[in-house]
Amino acid sequence: MSELAKNNKTVKVKQLKKYLEEKYPNRQVAVIYLEVLQNFDDEELVPDLILENLLLSEDDFRVDA
Repeated sequence: MSELAKNNKTVKVKQLKKYLEEKYPNRQVAVIYLEVLQNFDDEELVPDLILENLLLSEDDFRVDA
């Protein structure tokens, strides 16, 4: 588990990449963060600061059953 993901317990880098590519409204910001995420393993938890800066939370990635 990443030391930078103290509050985030579920959102993995690959999930955020997909969200940024498909749903994030600001394309320029998405491209910048996609570049930053290249420094992380796809199975690693997203650092809290990245989610906070994008104004996202774990709730944005929940799939209702």
